[in-house]
Amino acid sequence: MAQYAVIMLLAGVGIPLLAAMNAALGRHVGSPAAAAAVLFSVALVTCLLVSLLTGPHNWARFATAPRNLFAAGLFVAFYVLSVTYIAPHFG
Repeated sequence: MAQYAVIMLLAGVGIPLLAAMNAALGRHVGSPAAAAAVLFSVALVTCLLVSLLTGPHNWARFATAPRNLFAAGLFVAFYVLSVTYIAPHFG
């Protein structure tokens, strides 16, 4: 149970770091949306590698999952785009 608490603590600490780093990347490349797209690309590759390393999964079950559950991806995209655009204005 303690390891879960540590993981959640690190995830919480990572939220403002994600905002600052992605906002800086957005400023550097001149496009917060492009910075977010790169962030999601790196995240996709990382998640796929972790998924492949953690054992076999029944990928076909995604086809029968309730469609509304995929909306979580929209919420994540909204969050990342929001903090990438707004973080530079807060400093």
